[in-house]
Amino acid sequence: MNESYTKKKRIINDMKFNLSELFGKSFQNFKEDYTTSSTNTKNRNFILFFSNFLLSFLIFILRKPDSVLKAQLWAEDGQIFLRDEWVTGFPDTFFFLYAGYIHFVPRFIAFFANLFPYESIPLVFNLCAIFISAISVSIFSLTKFRYILRSDFLRTIVIVLLCCSPVGIESFNNITNVHFFLSLGVFLLAIMGGELNGFSYLLITIYVLLGIFSAPLAICYAPLFLIRPFLFKFDRKRWVYLVLFVIGLGYGILMFYLGSRDSVVGIDWNYFLNPIHIEKLIRLIVATYFMNTNSVEFITYHKYFWILEVILLYFYFKKFKIQGFQTSILLGGFLITVLIPVLLRGGLSLNEEQATYITLVNGAKESFYFLNVINLMINRYGLVPYFLFCILTFVLLFEKNKTQSTIHFQVLVVVVFLFVIRNSLFIKPYEDLKWDQYADMVKNKTDVSIPVNPIWFPKIEIKKDSWK
Repeated sequence: MNESYTKKKRIINDMKFNLSELFGKSFQNFKEDYTTSSTNTKNRNFILFFSNFLLSFLIFILRKPDSVLKAQLWAEDGQIFLRDEWVTGFPDTFFFLYAGYIHFVPRFIAFFANLFPYESIPLVFNLCAIFISAISVSIFSLTKFRYILRSDFLRTIVIVLLCCSPVGIESFNNITNVHFFLSLGVFLLAIMGGELNGFSYLLITIYVLLGIFSAPLAICYAPLFLIRPFLFKFDRKRWVYLVLFVIGLGYGILMFYLGSRDSVVGIDWNYFLNPIHIEKLIRLIVATYFMNTNSVEFITYHKYFWILEVILLYFYFKKFKIQGFQTSILLGGFLITVLIPVLLRGGLSLNEEQATYITLVNGAKESFYFLNVINLMINRYGLVPYFLFCILTFVLLFEKNKTQSTIHFQVLVVVVFLFVIRNSLFIKPYEDLKWDQYADMVKNKTDVSIPVNPIWFPKIEIKKDSWK
């Protein structure tokens, strides 16, 4: 009896030691890669970033050329941000909460666009959105992310796939939804490796503050700003990241208290304590990238996507000693982008088509969450999850130092992603609502009622005595 107990105890102790050694080695690799990333590559960084920025800018325009050639406002671009600028004006509008949080970037762009002739306002809005989006995705091209994905070429491929996202296509080239790109940028800057000079800290601070005060999801990444102060103890300027952490955390708590707390009342938190439920939600979300969500086949076949999960988990554990912490950060970021929207917006009503799926999914509670996940992730709320899923997949499936020996596998993965984006490369143009014909009314500050896309969205309604 004692001998058997001793043997079991020895086995358990050996397992604990092996796991401790595994985590220790993984952390040391992470620390070394993180701190030495992008050493002496200043010129390379500029070339990579600028070329990827131009490429991204071009892709966004090619996907939706009417956003530049026949610019139209989208939803809150006009009815909220531009109208508030005409009625109140910046900086007073900075303190106006909408959907429970501040929108600094849209408010400032509305102020900036209003400096141009009336006819050019939609074009200025859209160009600013494209500019911010291109900058955000291009951050990943910097050599400071080699500790995550070593190949500069592969990171460029990832950026192209980010620009060609098959979900949330209404989120491209408009200011209303640019906060999703800001969220990605904040996440990337929070985990950026390598040494930073004073100018880099300045640019990062400006971007992150713009993101935090415009993108609610970006606030969730505040804890990641503790990585640099912890690992770069010799860097005197690391306090900048501590400040960004404090600001992000404090503002996040405040915004949740002021604007979002009521939207989570109906959520059954116990449902998410079961890992099986979370796995099903993640599998459903990943399936949306590959399947037609308007088909009953989606519910029928999405269950087989556990095979993809097994493959990704296999590579996750296989590479844990080499890149365990890097991939864990990406996986954690992906889970946040998945679960936060579902939790905060889980009570969305279902449309008639989705209601027909109820009989195909077992359990009323599963039906509720599953169908709302479909509703959320095929539109703009699926944009950031796709971004991080794309990055995580490439990091997991490509060996860190052996990009040449796996060329066939690389091609296969790229082909799979091309299959994912095949039907969504070109976005349907907005309806031309004859923006120019309202110019005289705006210049004379008379009563106006200006329609915006989508056509069912409330118009820009301003009475004569309401103009600032």
